[in-house]
Amino acid sequence: MKNSIKIAVMAFTIILVGCTEKSSTTTVSTTPELENINLATVSNSIVENEREVVFITGYDKGEKTYYANAKSYFENQEIEIVESALSLQEIILWLNINYNEIPYTKIHIVNNSKLNEMSLETTIKGDKITTVTLENAVANGSLPALDNVLEADAKLIFHASGLGSNIKLMNNFKEIFTTDVQPVIIASENVSVFGSEFAPQYLAKPYYGFYPTAQSPGRVDLAKQFSKNYPNVEIDWLSVMNNSSERFLGDVYSYKFNVPVRWEIDFHADDELPSFPTTAALITWMQDNDEISAELDALGIPVEKFRWYQTIKDETLIIKGKVTVICVLEPVMDFAYPTQYMVPSIDNLRLYDTL
Repeated sequence: MKNSIKIAVMAFTIILVGCTEKSSTTTVSTTPELENINLATVSNSIVENEREVVFITGYDKGEKTYYANAKSYFENQEIEIVESALSLQEIILWLNINYNEIPYTKIHIVNNSKLNEMSLETTIKGDKITTVTLENAVANGSLPALDNVLEADAKLIFHASGLGSNIKLMNNFKEIFTTDVQPVIIASENVSVFGSEFAPQYLAKPYYGFYPTAQSPGRVDLAKQFSKNYPNVEIDWLSVMNNSSERFLGDVYSYKFNVPVRWEIDFHADDELPSFPTTAALITWMQDNDEISAELDALGIPVEKFRWYQTIKDETLIIKGKVTVICVLEPVMDFAYPTQYMVPSIDNLRLYDTL
């Protein structure tokens, strides 16, 4: 049996009020095609022999403003901004091509990630980054090598939700960005929020609940699910189910998004297509398939929380699933001044993990 597995997860963004303040900082913005990577550099962030750059690795859809808010935040700090790189491949190539003899000291990567998957691609139009897809990209040699463009104490800083809790993925990035020097990888276990009505940036602790899409158990049962999963957290889960936005500074709120998955498994003529009389039988088969189970483990969503479908086309088995995720965000407040947000400093070991 030859497995040809593809997984696609819809990106989601946190609905926030956009920042309106703009600065005159120059921004690098080109098409994401490999041959069109911008060769020009911007020197606004260069202080003496230091160079800091921010990669905005996505774009907003509809009324979402996550990336616009992040861009405004870094513009106000007069840091070099690149919007043309939507994959790790393009980030590495940009760093190599735009190196101007001043080593990079800080490289920021802004990505509106979710759970254990980033919306950042491995390669142009390639897989979204998870531990599995990134390891595969390294193994098959599809990523370019980073030149010796880093300062000795360079920092790779991720503004991506929850990446700090994924030590394996942080290690993968450390390996990829290691040249003659080994950079420090910095990420938070919390969600990076940009452009709130109350602060240009803060961090929020996420809590997750799940149910099969279109099969909601209702808010009362969802509140019970959160209480069971987070017994030591003092949040009125039922109340927060009704609160979809931040009404005041430090307010806890929730939102939901769908995560669809899809696999296409090709069978040879001499292989018998499996038959699944029940959803339980389908789930058991997927868990026994090494590639599918690895993808599911990387997502970190319980398999029984998906709504599953199966179809057969010629000699191809197509499996689709969709889960609705309820995310509750609790802003991280200052311990000494509980009415203020904790300043998101990368030197704060309570907020950021370093590797």
